[in-house]
Amino acid sequence: MANVAWSPASVYPLYLACGTAAQQLDASLNTNSTLNIYNANLGQANLETKLAVSVETPGRFHALDWTGDQGSGVIIGGCDNGVLYVYDANKLIANQTDHLLGSTESHHSGPIFSLSSNPLKSNLVATGSVDCDLLIWDVNNLSSPMTPGKKANLGANVTCVQFNRQAEHILASTYAGHCVIWDLKKSASIISIVDSVSRMKAKSISWNPDVATQLLLASDDDATPMAQVWDLRYANAPLKTLEGHQRGILATAWCVQDSSLLMTAAKDNKIFVWNPDCGERGSEIVCEFPSYNQWSFNLDWCKRDPSLVATSSVDGTVSVYSILGGGLPPTQADKFSAIADSFPGMEMPAVVPQGATPQPIQVKNPPKWFRRPSGANFSFGGRLVSWNKQSRAVAISQVVTEEKLVERSVQLENALSQSQLGPYCQAKAEAAAKPSDQVLWKFIGANFETAPRTHYMSLLGYNSSQVSDKVRPPAPVADGIAAEVLADKMENLGTNDGSTSSLDPSEQFEMIASAQSFDKTPELEEIEPEVETKPSKVELNVEETSGSNEGLITQALLVGDLESAVELCVKDKHFTHALTLAAHAGQELYAKTRDSVLKQVDGSLAPLIGAVVRGDLTSITTSCNLGNWKEALVAALTYCEDAQFIALAENLGERLEASNIGEYIPSAMICYVCAGSLEKFVSCWSKMQPNLSNPNELQDLVEIIMVLQRSLAAAGRPVNLSEGSTVSSLLCQYASLLAAQGALNTAVSYLNSATQGEMIELRDRLYRALGYQTGRTNQQVHNVVPQPSFRQTPTPQGYQSQPSQFTPSVQAQQRNIYGEPTAPPQAAPAPSLFTPAPHVSQPPVPNPPTFGVPPLTPMQPTMAAVPSGPPPTVVGHTGDSHLWAHTCTLHAQAHAPYSNTLPSPLPPTYP
Repeated sequence: MANVAWSPASVYPLYLACGTAAQQLDASLNTNSTLNIYNANLGQANLETKLAVSVETPGRFHALDWTGDQGSGVIIGGCDNGVLYVYDANKLIANQTDHLLGSTESHHSGPIFSLSSNPLKSNLVATGSVDCDLLIWDVNNLSSPMTPGKKANLGANVTCVQFNRQAEHILASTYAGHCVIWDLKKSASIISIVDSVSRMKAKSISWNPDVATQLLLASDDDATPMAQVWDLRYANAPLKTLEGHQRGILATAWCVQDSSLLMTAAKDNKIFVWNPDCGERGSEIVCEFPSYNQWSFNLDWCKRDPSLVATSSVDGTVSVYSILGGGLPPTQADKFSAIADSFPGMEMPAVVPQGATPQPIQVKNPPKWFRRPSGANFSFGGRLVSWNKQSRAVAISQVVTEEKLVERSVQLENALSQSQLGPYCQAKAEAAAKPSDQVLWKFIGANFETAPRTHYMSLLGYNSSQVSDKVRPPAPVADGIAAEVLADKMENLGTNDGSTSSLDPSEQFEMIASAQSFDKTPELEEIEPEVETKPSKVELNVEETSGSNEGLITQALLVGDLESAVELCVKDKHFTHALTLAAHAGQELYAKTRDSVLKQVDGSLAPLIGAVVRGDLTSITTSCNLGNWKEALVAALTYCEDAQFIALAENLGERLEASNIGEYIPSAMICYVCAGSLEKFVSCWSKMQPNLSNPNELQDLVEIIMVLQRSLAAAGRPVNLSEGSTVSSLLCQYASLLAAQGALNTAVSYLNSATQGEMIELRDRLYRALGYQTGRTNQQVHNVVPQPSFRQTPTPQGYQSQPSQFTPSVQAQQRNIYGEPTAPPQAAPAPSLFTPAPHVSQPPVPNPPTFGVPPLTPMQPTMAAVPSGPPPTVVGHTGDSHLWAHTCTLHAQAHAPYSNTLPSPLPPTYP
């Protein structure tokens, strides 16, 4: 038989100390005493425990306790020789010889029947012995114990001592059937508890771990097999009486982690678990441990795992139970065999006697240690709901984990609420860390300018007047009077400083004359009369010579066979003459001759000229070298209308993206920005920035999406962002992220025009979180007509309808050269994203001659340079002289110098 004690909660793995019980003998009448420490071995499938260490002790134990908060603590034992032994648990487990820390001698006159360590001060230990002897020990100094107060003269043994679990100075003791409460601060007893009604004699004590003034008293008398719960504040009668045992109660234990669980073991071989808080009488028993026909005289709750309980029975067996169930107790046959081994040669019965069938453990309610002492949970919108058992209040707080994201989203909202986003784009370009991001934001900002195409070309390194400035440099400015001299003279005019006031009027006029000579104003030169130019002599050579078709050409011209004349000019490579005659002959012959000439002309310009005059810009964007993507985009900007430009820019961007070359991916995104293709831009961005789960990367993309959408809406191309699968999923992800940060109003603004199921679901959830009632079924939600987003703010200032400068087209400039009057400038409508060529009103054109000049193809530059001054007024024009000039410039542009030819590259701004 043994007294048991679990290791402290801080020790792992679990250990169980067993000391040989006093006043008990085994079958061999062995009087030796040992202290054994077992490893609970809970991870094994069998029921065997592992012996960690075993040491012999000078005496047998009446009481055993394992306490301490440092290391493995100390093991304290009260023995039948009246000595208190203190062992170092660490050294015991390590099997060191100096494991004994100290012992007491000659203080108790008899055995130590009970001991208790202070749960609040682990160095204090109380012991009880014979003749009502009570002592308080300090394990760090065992030489001088204290007494709790005046010793009672009852001549009875102290059967139990117990420190209060919440008041370190309160101690309870039982002797002679009385329970005496001691106050160590007062060094006196403060109350004595006796039940005069039932005359129950208290033998064991257990303090309530939660209520400091409540304790459990139990009687081992078979006449009163009960336990009573007392409250010191109402000590006249017990609060509750626990009746269920048939014989006296030998041991009690109150669970520290759950005050609604206490355990009793009695002489009726039963171990009950009670709930003293149960209000209904007779239903206090929570469960019963399986047992046999053996008394259990010692109990201990495990300090680390409160579901485990160790019991010691008089047959020498120590059992470990779990109130949660599981496992099997040792069989009675094993116990009977152990007894038979102690009596060799004795005849054993054939049938092993069996005790009562063990019942499974079934706890009615979950223990309190399963209850969470505190808890927290996130709700929708980044709200954190938390609570703890110390407070009855529930705390609801807002958790923001991405502060920079919220800050940037607010900045974006403020920018979108403004009428002009140009300054925002400029600020983003200046703040961008990567050169590619700087260029991208500059292109996005160009959408908010009055003429986006002009800004596109400037960002690509081109402008429409750069070639004309090189071909025809501006005239030098005539020398004049210096500005400083003129300023000084103006200051002296009309002043009273005496400089001119003393002169008479004639002298003042002489000064003015001298100033004129000082200014060096050149005198007007005499205009020489123009010399009349005599017409060139016309040669009519009709003779046919070998190696030249000039005679045949002359004959064809004389007889009016223009088609043959054109064909002969092409054979002799007189391309200018061929194109001139073909233009006079008609549209069909002109087109045929033009294509034939372009096929025969060598050089890299021929394909470009052919594409321009035929209006086949697709061949440029689909076949050009990817290194010249900027030049291809400039050509499309110059010659294409809006619809065709969008298709060509998208096609060029797809080529750049499909190349999978890193340096061309940003170029592809620029093409998509110019085309206003949001879906393609987002897809391309995802290749460059694959980690869109990063909030900062996602914020960068959303900023571009929203600004591009605004620019398209202002240009008359509204886009519903929820229709595209890629954009809608990103916006849904972004709205979810904002909602998780508590920005519900901002999040819902990105979902107002939602048409996809996922976005509608999130939007309705946001509506409910904001307190709005949707009032629609799911079917109605899916059939809803998209409403314009609240972001459709007033049109930016750059897009307000206002007069623009007169920008003549190429044809208009050619007409001006040949004397056609220019129409006065008119107020232009509100510019679109891609500004087309301004319409110029034309005067009536006279009927063409018999072989009329064919009309030009529709492919003409849609953008021309803004003139530095008002167009010249030229009187008199010939109806179709500009077409003549155009046909003559297909091969030799010097014959008709107009300013909107294809510009040569400037130093590019794209890195």
